[in-house]
Formats: sequence, C-alpha cells, structure tokens
Amino acid sequence: MLKTFFINLVKFAIAAGLVIWLLQSGKLDFKLLAKLANQPFSVLFAIILSLLNFVLISYRWKSILKARSLVNIPIIGLLKINWIGQFFSSVLPGSVTGDLVKIIYVQKFESHFSKKFLFASILIDRAMGLAGLILLVGLGSLIFSQHILQNAPGMEPLLKFNYVLVLIVTLSVTIFIYWHYFIRALLTKIQKLFLPTLMAQIINLWDDLVMIRAQIIKAISVSILVQFIGVLIFWSLIYTFVDGKMDFIQAIAFLPLGLMALALPVAPSGLGVGHAIFQKLFEFSGIQNGASLFNIYFIVTLSVNLLGVIPYLLSKRK
Repeated sequence: MLKTFFINLVKFAIAAGLVIWLLQSGKLDFKLLAKLANQPFSVLFAIILSLLNFVLISYRWKSILKARSLVNIPIIGLLKINWIGQFFSSVLPGSVTGDLVKIIYVQKFESHFSKKFLFASILIDRAMGLAGLILLVGLGSLIFSQHILQNAPGMEPLLKFNYVLVLIVTLSVTIFIYWHYFIRALLTKIQKLFLPTLMAQIINLWDDLVMIRAQIIKAISVSILVQFIGVLIFWSLIYTFVDGKMDFIQAIAFLPLGLMALALPVAPSGLGVGHAIFQKLFEFSGIQNGASLFNIYFIVTLSVNLLGVIPYLLSKRK
C-alpha cells in the first residue's frame, strides 16, 4: 500500500514538473481555452465524435468477447462499462485502473468469464487499437508523403519512423493470418528447451488467438476508424489556432503518435507527458504552441471522460 502511494506520488510529481516547466517556458498558454469558448460548435462536434468512439470501442471489445460469450452482451451495457472505465482512467494514474474496473463490471453480464480471459481480452483490444493507429498513421504517411513534405519538410524523419512501424504491423498481421502455424511450431521447439510450463501457457494463448483471428481482423478495421475519428476530434478543436501551418493530412501523420503517449501510466489522461510530447511533435510543422493546443484537446476529452461518473453512480454494481 505504501509502495503504491509513493509510486503514484512520483508519477504526479513528474506530471506536475512537466506542466510547471511548460508554463515557465511560455510554451503552455491557457488563453487558447478562453478563445475556444467562442467556438461552441467545434466543442459540440468533438463531444459527439467522442461518444461515437465510445460506441465503436465497445463494439470492438464485444467482437472479441463473443469468442467465449454464452449470451449476447448488449452494446449499451459495454458502452456504460467503457465510459465508467474511462472515468477511472481519467482520475487515477494510467489506464490500467480503468481496465480493472471494466473486468469487474462485465462479469455482471457473463459470470462464467474468468478474470484471466477478461484481462487478456482487454490486452488484445488495446493491441488491436494500437495496430489500427499505426496502420492509419503509416498509410497516411505513405499516401500523402509528398504533400506532407512540401508543407513541413521537418517531418521527414517522422515519416520514415511511420514507415517502419506500418511495415512491422503489416508483417505481423500477415504472419498471424497466413503463417500462424510456423509460430506455433517455433514456440513448441522453445518449450522443449526451457521454461516448459510458461511456454505451454503461451502456446495455449496463441491457439486461442488463432481461433478468433476473424474477430481480430474486424477489431483492427474498427480501430482504424476509431483512430481516424480521434484525429478528427483533435483537429476540430485546434484547426483555427494553427494559422495555416498544418492541414488535416499532416495531422494524420503525427497526431496518432502523440495519442499513444496518453496510455503511459504516468498521470491521469496524459497530464504533463502529453503536453510535453505534443509540444515537440507540433514543432515538426513549425508550430511553437503545441502544448497549448494539446491542452484544448486534453480539457475537452477529460470532461467527456469525467461524465462517466453518471453511469457509475447509476450502476448497482459495488
């Protein structure tokens, strides 16, 4: 208990230190938030898209849970669970706390689910989300590379990094779909050499994944749409503040990479860490107030996540 307290204290100290540094350096300016009040339709559009993403994320998780589910879990039920999970992830460091809450709540619909399977389903869901994000940013970089470099030559190293990521994901998905039996054979040989018990568990997990590969491909497809909407949410809030230095195509090339940082278990909703990372990413396009731009996105999405307290309070689950 004491160890957890000190770990969380260090995480908050890091986040607070980053925010203070950005404020003192003049890179984080809260005046943009006041200007956002003059754009209520942009905020409303972002909120509607955020709720749509909750629905899509719930559908993605449902497609994975169906592999072991004996009943039809209602999408509205998973929507409430995901929203409650986002609430806890927003008020506590990292996203793992929200995942643990989701595990407890989903057993209300399917009591025979083991916690091990539910935790694995969440890990798979997150992996599919990451795969969709990398495919979106990688394909966007490949298709629009000439346009991006004409407008922002400084993004060339970032585009090369995107190419490497999309190549890794594409190869991994291809091997998983068409040559999964080679991986199993390799795992079996390793099992004979060392750690037979652990390797047996890994082989069983691999077999389970292969059995639901159709659902996983569906989850990746949904993830690409989810990540695209995520970029659209960010862009709808900041496009009037970038002074024409960046367009939506450039946003697709790097915003998803910054959104990945929000999953780091350092502070609630990426506080501090997200501000620092987006400050650097926006500088590739010659924009010097990236931390302030991220702060707009941070406040709006945090507000939507905090509304998850409503289904939480209305739930009869302790």
